[in-house]
Amino acid sequence: GALPTGEAPPPAGMPPKKVGKKKAGKKKGNTYFTNEDGVEHCAPFGFAPGDLIDTPLGLRAVVLGVKYAFPEDLTGGVLWVRYALSEKEAPIENPSVLTGYKRASATEHLWREVDKLNAAAAGKQRARDTDDARKRSEEAVELAKMEKSLPQTAKKPAVKKPAEEVAAPSTTEGKENANSKARA
Repeated sequence: GALPTGEAPPPAGMPPKKVGKKKAGKKKGNTYFTNEDGVEHCAPFGFAPGDLIDTPLGLRAVVLGVKYAFPEDLTGGVLWVRYALSEKEAPIENPSVLTGYKRASATEHLWREVDKLNAAAAGKQRARDTDDARKRSEEAVELAKMEKSLPQTAKKPAVKKPAEEVAAPSTTEGKENANSKARA
């Protein structure tokens, strides 16, 4: 076949360049149906969005919502969860049909909220600490600039030796001097 204009033929012995289709990007936006338009999409599965659940295998997960094969037709939806340890999202079998899926206790839901609040407070404290450190460093830079701009008229004081070093010679030196005078 003829090559498109502007392309050089491949070198001898090389297969022709493959031209593939461009892949479409993932769609952005809400892919999980939760409680839109007054419809509780997770209710038929026995859970609510954000519920902590335990799977039959003992894994902890958070309910994300329901995905439908065709969003226009709200039948045949699949419940999706995010597993706590791995942060992976996956569909689960219909928990209203299969046994072993259960909602975590209310206490565990409360502790999750406490942990979220503590993490938010720690993040705010880190931001305040960073801001304080930035302000202190800016003040130090300004102070250094001011010190450089001041006239340097005053002499720096000379370093004085301690009084012991300036005093009389050591006792051993004194004995040697005394011995040499006695010999003479």
